[in-house]
Amino acid sequence: MYIFDPVQFKEYGHRFIQGDDFWYRCQLTKKLFWKSIYIPFGPACQTEKGFENFIKQIETTRLAKVTIDLPMIYNNKIAQDVIKKLEEKNYKKVPYVFQDEETLLLFKDKFKFDSQKRNSINNGYKATNVVVKSKLSEKEINDIYKIYLESGQRIGYSPKPKDVFLKLSENCLAALALGKETGEVEGYAFGYFMDYGKTNFSEKENNKIFLNMFTGVNAEGRAHKIGHALHYELFKSAFENGADIVDLRGASRTKKRSYIHFKHDFSNDFFDLPGSFTKIYL
Repeated sequence: MYIFDPVQFKEYGHRFIQGDDFWYRCQLTKKLFWKSIYIPFGPACQTEKGFENFIKQIETTRLAKVTIDLPMIYNNKIAQDVIKKLEEKNYKKVPYVFQDEETLLLFKDKFKFDSQKRNSINNGYKATNVVVKSKLSEKEINDIYKIYLESGQRIGYSPKPKDVFLKLSENCLAALALGKETGEVEGYAFGYFMDYGKTNFSEKENNKIFLNMFTGVNAEGRAHKIGHALHYELFKSAFENGADIVDLRGASRTKKRSYIHFKHDFSNDFFDLPGSFTKIYL
């Protein structure tokens, strides 16, 4: 795959467009006779030609404005090729509006913790047992999704349909915290495996990236402070199952994100997203 992010799966919603060797989700707005398109996670392209086909499809659509937020690309050569193709079509780089401009990457040889962080991890084991699974039952997905909805309501974000979890579960790892007294799921951390080619960090022909996609806890899980234990077990299992890199999926040194301190407990290695690009046709 030339460019890919699982958030580009059609199960995530919005308008879905597919062409020759590419697909993407987008938000389309219309004002009078003019339409503008926003592609929040770029296109998914199977080949370099697929990206060229994507640009051609956009160029032949009657639009007033196009904004493309490129997803994480772990290979600088591919990133620069993509950016060059956009700039040749007179796209201009602009700041990301909704996305973070960076992410945090966790490498296996840096998966170590001092005593203070180890205490945060151990807190989660006092009242729960954490298990990691690569296959989830229907009940487990339902339990996860229920907590996901509760978390969304608590912090005020619009939830995705359960189909997202069903799709991602095709190639996932999920850490579940089970109450020692009840056996019920009190929280989860959920990630997706992605096969990748050469990265900036390795000469291997194929690298395996583990994407940290979702996490959530219910009232009991919050009280038992299970977050660090969930992610520790998830990431440890990801490395044991062949991951070369864990992508913590978002970070910013300029935007005041509430989750940055938690992610910093696992990694300090920032990595830039390729950028957001826009073109106005009027």
